[in-house]
Amino acid sequence: MDTLFKNVWVVTVDEQMRVLENASVRVQNGRITYVGTEPQDETGARVIDGKGRKMLMPSFVNGHTHLPMVLFRSSADDLELQTWLNTRIFPMEARLTPDSVECGAELALCEMARAGVTTINDMYTQCRGLLPALEKVPLRATLSMGLFGQMDNAQAQLNDAIAFHNEADGALGGLIRVGLGPHAEYTNTEDYLRLCGETARKLGCPLHIHVSETKREHEECKQRYGVTPVRLLERADFFEGNRAFLAHCVWLEDEDIDILARTGAAALHNPCSNLKLASGFARVPEMLKKGVKLTLATDGAASNNNLDLWEEMRICALMHKGNALDATVVPAESALYMATRGGALALGYDDVGSVREGFRADLILVDIDRPCYQPMTNLIHHIVYAGNSRDVVLTMVEGRIVCENGVVADIDPEELRVRAQRHYDDVFRL
Repeated sequence: MDTLFKNVWVVTVDEQMRVLENASVRVQNGRITYVGTEPQDETGARVIDGKGRKMLMPSFVNGHTHLPMVLFRSSADDLELQTWLNTRIFPMEARLTPDSVECGAELALCEMARAGVTTINDMYTQCRGLLPALEKVPLRATLSMGLFGQMDNAQAQLNDAIAFHNEADGALGGLIRVGLGPHAEYTNTEDYLRLCGETARKLGCPLHIHVSETKREHEECKQRYGVTPVRLLERADFFEGNRAFLAHCVWLEDEDIDILARTGAAALHNPCSNLKLASGFARVPEMLKKGVKLTLATDGAASNNNLDLWEEMRICALMHKGNALDATVVPAESALYMATRGGALALGYDDVGSVREGFRADLILVDIDRPCYQPMTNLIHHIVYAGNSRDVVLTMVEGRIVCENGVVADIDPEELRVRAQRHYDDVFRL
């Protein structure tokens, strides 16, 4: 489909972070073919006229999610991580059914599409149940099967993850990418982590793992192995020849940050979840200075409790200023970059996350004819510090409009609401 946006503000998130006024952007066959201010031929195109009151920008990247956990929203609050996991989340997850996994994923994808998120990096134990939801709400997704190497069936888990990779990698016209998701250092063994790294190299797939989320987790790893979780992963050849995605990274030490910078492993930063679970403040300013790949993320909706990258972006920019007592760290431009282009690069998508010719058309249209965007002083700073997800009026994935004016295509919102409530009431209520 040929789509022409005209008379729009464009926040490019290119190397110069250019902002264009009264610009046009053309999308053809899933890619951006023109960005500029010259008049365009409108023949055969769907024309969307921003009339100077709409802004086009890259859509958001959610670097670490657990889609079905949206069904646990607000049912496990105000607890520290281990209590949260062991007394609430794991017991509820033990009751999961294929239907509830699909329903939770569908609800989560709708929430993200409405908020302008089009790329997700998900870890869950029942990834097959996510595919029917992604067929209905086709976002760009990396799906990694959660693996628990300390369990008796560890090899069977890995075999199933390999089978899922062979089944689903490249599905939905290439929107789906499949990885391996060893849950964390404390739920695996060094040998199993090494095996996961070897398997990922053979498959050519990414690795997704929770790392140093809490001080307790970080220090207990040092007691067990004599090294930090990141150094344990390096010792197990986890990074060698692999794309590794490390969720949270709150308690990294100097050498850990150097390892991430040297190996190209990505840190998946979850500002709101880390605050809510009192996990601490990730060393984002230091990671930025060292050139570590960074993306923003929500975590699951059970620990956030939403899937809104606008909120993550704003909180990221604010929390590190307060923690460092330095108003110059993590400026608005850095926060926006992490949420879009930087996040895409961290996850290995070279042609996503910027409004430029030749890139995949993963875009959002935002209504800036609202009081919070006035006066028009600095649009990038408006996005980070003043805007919110309710301003999104259109979400596009590879040239396909998946949400417009709050309506997600092919989804009956009332039916989904009723179904989600029924799953919670009948299955998960403890």
